[in-house]
Amino acid sequence: MKTPQEISRRRAGIRMGVVAQVILACVLLGAVNYAGFHYYLRSDWSPSRKHLLSDQTERVLKQLPAPATVYVFFSPTTTAPGFEVYGDVAALLKEYQFAAGDKLTVEFIDPMRNLARARELQAKYGFGPAENLVIVEMGGRSRQISAVDMADYDPMPQFTGDPPRVAAFKGEQALTSAFIGLGEPKERKAYFLQGQGEPPVGEGSRLSLLAEYIGRQGVSVAPLNLGVAGAVPPDAAAVILAGPRYDAPETAMAALREYWARDGRLMVLIDPGAATPLLREFLSTAGVTVRDDRVLRTVQLGFATGILRDVSGQFSADNRITRKLHGAEAMMPGGASSLQLDNASPGTVIEPLITAGAPFWGEADHITDEKKGVAFDEGEDTPAPLVLAAMVEHGGVNDEKVDVGSARMIVAGNAEFVADGSITEPNLDFTLSALNWMLDRGHLAGIAPKTVRAFNLNLTDPETGRIALYTLVLIPAAALAAGLFVWWRRRR
Repeated sequence: MKTPQEISRRRAGIRMGVVAQVILACVLLGAVNYAGFHYYLRSDWSPSRKHLLSDQTERVLKQLPAPATVYVFFSPTTTAPGFEVYGDVAALLKEYQFAAGDKLTVEFIDPMRNLARARELQAKYGFGPAENLVIVEMGGRSRQISAVDMADYDPMPQFTGDPPRVAAFKGEQALTSAFIGLGEPKERKAYFLQGQGEPPVGEGSRLSLLAEYIGRQGVSVAPLNLGVAGAVPPDAAAVILAGPRYDAPETAMAALREYWARDGRLMVLIDPGAATPLLREFLSTAGVTVRDDRVLRTVQLGFATGILRDVSGQFSADNRITRKLHGAEAMMPGGASSLQLDNASPGTVIEPLITAGAPFWGEADHITDEKKGVAFDEGEDTPAPLVLAAMVEHGGVNDEKVDVGSARMIVAGNAEFVADGSITEPNLDFTLSALNWMLDRGHLAGIAPKTVRAFNLNLTDPETGRIALYTLVLIPAAALAAGLFVWWRRRR
């Protein structure tokens, strides 16, 4: 039989063991909480992924030039236009705060509950009490974004007396555009060359979507006719030639060459079927020769062979403009001319941006009659890989972290890939990244924010029936069976 001293020592050992276990449990709990607070992953698992920030937005927020404040001036309890996107705006701004850190402050003002603060902001920014809007302020400047402009609406429910349905959310586009614009010391302007058969810019243009997205990059768009103006305006941040059908007059070409000589920024999108010898000669002197060929491939269609003139290309993984797009596919519809990159002169860097691999080739004989057939001819045709787009920089510094004054040019052997109906998301991201590189904003190169469309889940009757079976019968039955099993074990 154990003595009282032995029993006492045993109980003391048990008490010490319990205390040690409690301490270890507290340490473990603290370590888990610390790790969970400081080391974690954030992701958006929703079908539309509407709150997942784009690469460009994250770069903008991480490099804000000054602390910024966002005022959200509307209430989810009001019925003023735009109240439907309140929840989406609030969730999106949480992601903005996480990405920007201490540089971004968000204040929510409910005009129904904080009347004094609401009147103070109305007096400061000059807007009406019935408006739902978001105000972005940075560096003493501000921009107002109407809640209505942050969404596209489906008006059909209004015919039955219901409010319009949100068909697409454009909050990230609007907010990022505001941050980009406020971060610029002055407004930049991109001129689209006109007068040589290019598509016009403006409402109803085939380039309306491209112009809209360029505007969201904090760059205004304007037409330019060098035959009338005589020279490139001094406020031109870039000049874009979007598929001219024929050459500009010699005086206009001289103005273009002069602009390039004084560190101009040019984006030249070639129409393969257009006769533009003067323009092509100018590009050749810059180091890019547009070949007189058509990039195509053949496809077997049963007993016949078809000619595929829509070209798919790959973005370069080595260039800073296209590195973020590597793995995506560039589509150039209607045919393209391949580019020959000549040996760069001292101080000039020429690199490919988009290339097409086998089975594409550059067909020298422009056969348009499929009945004649077409095949790769060694010695005459251009074999893969083919350069479809390239960059030229003269006078720059070979350092991605440094943007200095230099002449910069983007050349593509196709112009249709930026037109409405053809401008896929990778095409759009490439064009905007190239434009930002031309404007000395290389940190904005990458995937730009897009409109998030509403996600509709369409279920068939059998699928609806299976969901009802699982949720109403099988899952409750499994829970009941587990409860009965536990009760039976405890009774035993």
